[in-house]
Amino acid sequence: MKKILFLTILPLMLTGCFWDNNDFVVEKIVTVSQNPVNLSALNSEYDDYNSTLDFIKDKEIIFSSNRNSRGKDFDLIYKNLVITEDPETKDITIEVSDYGTPHYWENIFRNVNSTGNEFGPYFNSSGGNLFFMYSTQNAAGYDIHFLNLTDWYSAKYDSFDSIPKLIPKINEYDDDLYPTFSTDKKNIIFCSNKNSNVFNIYNASFKDEFNLESLINGEFKTINKIESLSSIADDKCPFIGGDEMMVFASNREGGYGGYDLWYSFFVNGLWTEPENFGSEINTSKDEFRPITFKMFGRDFIIFSSNRKGGMGGFDLYVAEYKID
Repeated sequence: MKKILFLTILPLMLTGCFWDNNDFVVEKIVTVSQNPVNLSALNSEYDDYNSTLDFIKDKEIIFSSNRNSRGKDFDLIYKNLVITEDPETKDITIEVSDYGTPHYWENIFRNVNSTGNEFGPYFNSSGGNLFFMYSTQNAAGYDIHFLNLTDWYSAKYDSFDSIPKLIPKINEYDDDLYPTFSTDKKNIIFCSNKNSNVFNIYNASFKDEFNLESLINGEFKTINKIESLSSIADDKCPFIGGDEMMVFASNREGGYGGYDLWYSFFVNGLWTEPENFGSEINTSKDEFRPITFKMFGRDFIIFSSNRKGGMGGFDLYVAEYKID
């Protein structure tokens, strides 16, 4: 087992005040309580980023890497994690299993990984179904695909359909990437350069309550750009974890250079003005594809960066934060 240990240190505070339509002040404080730590057991001398975690079947992490092609196209990579907390020091240890890729993921990757790039893997569940989503590159650009993993997770391997499917209506223009479900599962949020030379964040709202057929048939009521999150720069990689919080990457003004990580809260039916995570997370290099998760009652963020001191290209990093 390869181990990564990171410590909780004194908090560094980032504050932001957010206003809704009724001019009612909603204040939430995001506290970065530990400097980002390189997930060295996952990283390589090549580019490693675009991760997602699945906490239903153990603690699996899927991420994009161009290690298989020695720096050319990106494939999806599997690793299994064991995450523990010391009961006295509260230090977190992340162990990366030395076991190889399970045969079921090997079968999935045969149908998922292509001669193009695979980006933005994403797990979610709804209505008794578990979904795996990602974007793949083709001659026309990037399209969002999904797999229904429900039969696989219920050990019905014989009936498992490992052929990825396109989501109708979303993939109608240029490049569409990084899908994420809203907390209530009534919307798919993604980024796209539809009718634009930059990427914006879009919301695809289901016509009715979400079900498998509505995803397969692309039964969306509206597909609109989220104006409060979009800028004249590139806004990419939206991810919604808990706490009605979205994190994303953007090279908009107000950052520290390159792509920075930003966050927004869903308050009274609207996304608040994005706030920068600050210099405790961001650098003059690129910070990209953030995801958030809870463990031991604590909040963590995994992201990628090509900052100095890494193992090569983009590396995966982890940090702890708090919302007050």
